[in-house]
Amino acid sequence: MSERLREMLEARERLLLDVSHELRSPLTRMKVALEFVQEDKTRDSLLGDVQEMEQMLTEILETARLKSEHGKLELETVDLNKLTQEVCSEFEGKVPGIYFDRDGREFMAHIDVEQIQTVLKNILVNAIKYSVPRNDPIQVRLSKNNSGYIIEIQDQGQGIPEDELELIFEPFYRVDKSRTKLTGGYGLGLSMCKTIIEAHGGRISVRSKPGEGAEFYIRLPADSTENN
Repeated sequence: MSERLREMLEARERLLLDVSHELRSPLTRMKVALEFVQEDKTRDSLLGDVQEMEQMLTEILETARLKSEHGKLELETVDLNKLTQEVCSEFEGKVPGIYFDRDGREFMAHIDVEQIQTVLKNILVNAIKYSVPRNDPIQVRLSKNNSGYIIEIQDQGQGIPEDELELIFEPFYRVDKSRTKLTGGYGLGLSMCKTIIEAHGGRISVRSKPGEGAEFYIRLPADSTENN
């Protein structure tokens, strides 16, 4: 990467962070003010917009924190099998459904529980969003190899064009530029997922073809204290 390009990217990130910090206070004031407005559809819609913006700013700042040299994970040793099951259970009743192919063993991993939950929820929300009722349930699998654990999340949705597979992990990137925020998101969640997984020493990747769904792979190192 050229020095000029690197400087431009760093300047863009600094500007994004500065704007994000500055927006938090006015957004908080707007949210508080709306809480005192009489409930109706307009008020609820505005409050929803403010909450979405708050979430977006939180993701921007958290991603920056994890990328910085001072960004630290709150690590603890947990059963990844149990954690994944708990996250999947939160989506009970959502169409087209989620099926977790659970292994009965304990898979102990040294992770930041809240951050890994964020990753799993983000990918599952996207999988549900881009599926239709007639699709088969979203498949979630957890396995182990010599280097650690692999979480696979597979949907039967609309899929992703091959030339855009790597780009979906870029901040604010949308596969379909025509989508609104209601259907396409802000393109930030997967970028944050990538940052979180890499902060754990792992990797995240995706395989997909248009019309054939998408399959995400999350690779995490195993904890040395694992019970065999």
